[in-house]
Amino acid sequence: MPTPNTPPPVRPHTGRTVVLTIIGTIVVSFIVILILAWSFGTTSSSRNSLQTAGTGMGMMDYSVSGGIVSSKAIAPSAAPSPAYDMMDSAMPEIMPYYGGSGATAEERANVGQKIIRNGYLSIRVDNTEKRLEEAKGLATQYGGFVASSNLQDNAGVKTAYITIRVASDKFDELVAAAKKLSVVVLSESSNADDVTDQFVDLNARLKAAQAEEAQYLDILKEAKTVEDTLKVTSALSQVRTRIEQMQGQLRYLTDKTDYATLNLTITEETQIEIPTRTWKPLETIRLSFRGLVIALQGLVDFLIAAFFYGIGLLLPILLILYVIYRLAKWIAKKFKK
Repeated sequence: MPTPNTPPPVRPHTGRTVVLTIIGTIVVSFIVILILAWSFGTTSSSRNSLQTAGTGMGMMDYSVSGGIVSSKAIAPSAAPSPAYDMMDSAMPEIMPYYGGSGATAEERANVGQKIIRNGYLSIRVDNTEKRLEEAKGLATQYGGFVASSNLQDNAGVKTAYITIRVASDKFDELVAAAKKLSVVVLSESSNADDVTDQFVDLNARLKAAQAEEAQYLDILKEAKTVEDTLKVTSALSQVRTRIEQMQGQLRYLTDKTDYATLNLTITEETQIEIPTRTWKPLETIRLSFRGLVIALQGLVDFLIAAFFYGIGLLLPILLILYVIYRLAKWIAKKFKK
């Protein structure tokens, strides 16, 4: 009995499947490359922003607390004062004081009370430039001097920073007079640190070091060999270094206790002004359109570069996959035979 003719099995469209697979792989890879490039650009921008923000750090804060002079690094405030930074740059290097056995009442009486006074005053005024000149006049009026001053203009709002040094007994009068320059006092603070014990300790250690230096000088006169001379000279150098350090600390503390410091910030009231002829809306539109064109050009350049980079990276991979596919197909035909 004849068997009916059965149609041959329909072979899958292998060639069409491979082409579609290759096209899909190219599209997916192109999208992945775009995402990676965008992520890399965002990460780089964030890292650069953090590095830029970190450059504003590095200020030093010198303080005296409980008879201890020390320095520490502080982060800059939201509105740092360049005038106050100039005071820090002129400050000598002060060795940390860790305190001694403590000064007796008699020693404190001989030295006298030594107090460092600092004040910070922020005021709002009607005219910054005028009030700044008046503040400078106050320094002269109370027998002091202007250590530093700085005037800034931020979008028409002027702010001045001035540091005034006056004798400690004139400090309160200076603060009261500075307040009279203002329309309103924004903030006020002051501090006083007693460094009498440090004065006593430094003077005692300085006298001991000077006596030690005198003994080494006597020994140096009696040295008979080169080796003895070198040893005594080395010891003298070390003692002289200690003496100069202590003398520098005493000079610094003397200056800080004899003269109090007032850091004054003068801010101008915000004024609303009528627009002037310098307002050019058409110029603003033209500049905005130019910026838009530049941004679009950059976007198109990026897409073109990403496309060709993607092709350059994917072509070798696709060629290898195609060779593997053809080889596998050839091996499969061999086994069927």
